[in-house]
Amino acid sequence: VLAGVIATATAQNSTTNNTACVTGNAVHMIVARASLEPPGTGIIGEVATQVQQQFPGSDIVPVVYPATLDNYPSSENDGVVAMTQLVTDYAARCPDSKIVLMGYSQGAQVTADVLCGRTDGPYFNTTQPLASSISSQVTAAVLMGDPSKSTNETFLAGTSTKNGIFPREVPAGCDPVADRMVSYCNANDTYCDSGSSLDVHLSYVQDNGTSAVNFIVDQINAGAGGSNGT
Repeated sequence: VLAGVIATATAQNSTTNNTACVTGNAVHMIVARASLEPPGTGIIGEVATQVQQQFPGSDIVPVVYPATLDNYPSSENDGVVAMTQLVTDYAARCPDSKIVLMGYSQGAQVTADVLCGRTDGPYFNTTQPLASSISSQVTAAVLMGDPSKSTNETFLAGTSTKNGIFPREVPAGCDPVADRMVSYCNANDTYCDSGSSLDVHLSYVQDNGTSAVNFIVDQINAGAGGSNGT
C-alpha cells in the first residue's frame, strides 16, 4: 500500500500506445499502481520502463482505477474490471502480440485476480480466470507485495512464510499461468506477509526490481505468450 509521496516520474514519462500492436519481442505492458499513488503506473512503472528500454517498441499502459484505501474492496474490484477490459480488448485487437502484467500492493491483488480469478469472499467479487485464449498471450506477470498472497502459490519469491491479509483460498486458479508469474513478498511485510513492517512493503522495486526485470526478459526471450501462446 504505497504512499503517493514516493511515486516516481517514470509513470508520467512512460510511452503509451493504445492504437498500434506491438510486434516481435516488444511487449504491451499493463501496470496497476499501489494504493494512494497518483494516477499512472506508480513506482513499479520503473520495472516496466527498464523492460521497455531493452525491447524497443514496447509500450506501457496504466490501469485507471481508484487505488484507494477507503472502500478498498470496491477500489480493488474496479481495478479488476479495468485491467480485465484492457487485457481482453488488446488481445482481441492484437492476437499476435505479447502482453506483460504487473502490479504493486493493491495493484498486485488486482493483477492476480485478473489472471487467476477469485471465488472466496466475503469482501471481493467473484471473478473467473482469464480465458486460456487470452491468457496464452500473457508473457509474464510480476506481483509485488500482494495482499492476496497465499503460501500455497507456486510462483513465490522472497522470504515470506505467512499468508497475506486477504489470502487467496483457491490458488489453483493460477495454475495455468503460474509458470509465467512471480510474486515478491518478504518476511514481516504488513500486507503480503501479515506482518508489521511498512518499510519492507515499500522496498520491492529497490530490492527486487532487477530480478523482476530479468524474469520478464527471460520470459520474453523464451518465447512465452504472443501468437496465442505459440
